Amino acid sequence: MFCIGVLCRRITPKKSNDKPPEVWKHAFMLIRRIKVRVIYIDGSPLCRLGMKTLLGGGVITLSSPNMNIIKNIIPAPDLIITEFPQEIYRFEAYLNFIKYSRGEYKDVRLLFFIDKTSPLILAFIAAAQPDAILHKRETLQMVRETCAALVCREEEGERRVMNRQQAAAITPGEAAVLCETARTEDIRLTARRLNLHPKTVYSHLNNAGKKFGTRNRVELLKMIALL
Repeated sequence: MFCIGVLCRRITPKKSNDKPPEVWKHAFMLIRRIKVRVIYIDGSPLCRLGMKTLLGGGVITLSSPNMNIIKNIIPAPDLIITEFPQEIYRFEAYLNFIKYSRGEYKDVRLLFFIDKTSPLILAFIAAAQPDAILHKRETLQMVRETCAALVCREEEGERRVMNRQQAAAITPGEAAVLCETARTEDIRLTARRLNLHPKTVYSHLNNAGKKFGTRNRVELLKMIALL
């Protein structure tokens, strides 16, 4: 098991005569052979360095979603790998980046690489319709094989999806309301910023709360605050 934050220390054998397992070597050679082109979004500089070391020189790393970079990437990326943001209100920017990227790059695949899970986080991720979800403590072998499978359009990548069937996807409207409410912590201010009636905001929060099993809006807002 590994945490991507210490990936740079794990990427090479300790001794020069150490030989990696054949399955590890196969996954590594597969990634190299297909010349994978990846956009990797993560707020941690060490995580970005680790992923670039893991997948090679075809990785473009970003600390946050950047819409301006999309049309300047030539050739088109095969895979977008992204974290779930530490501040939940920022996830709407991630959704917009993913939607715009899929519009520009027809066959691009999406992998969420996350360090924590909860029904709320998985519901947000499900709204983005990812091709796979991996925890950051997965093995190097699993990360490489999953990336290779996604890039090669193999169904194997679909089996890497963690708890996608159990996660109830929220709607874009619910996602926008949850993100803005997490930012403002005020229902009326959320309504003004999103140009919605307060009753519509309450409705979105109630519908989202039912998907997460919360009994009322107070429980839902507490859940958001704990992320």
